[in-house]
Amino acid sequence: MEQSTPDLLQRTSQPRYPNGERKLAQNVFMQTTWSLLALTALGQLLLLVWLDLMS
Repeated sequence: MEQSTPDLLQRTSQPRYPNGERKLAQNVFMQTTWSLLALTALGQLLLLVWLDLMS
């Protein structure tokens, strides 16, 4: 099973720009998704700290 992993990764390589950057990195949907995920994580962290200070 370990030998098939590199072959699978080579066959399913992500589309890239000529400079090597992944095409999904400039996709607006992906940027929005990651931004919302980061904001949610930051909000969770702030809530955790606030609840810890309140108790």
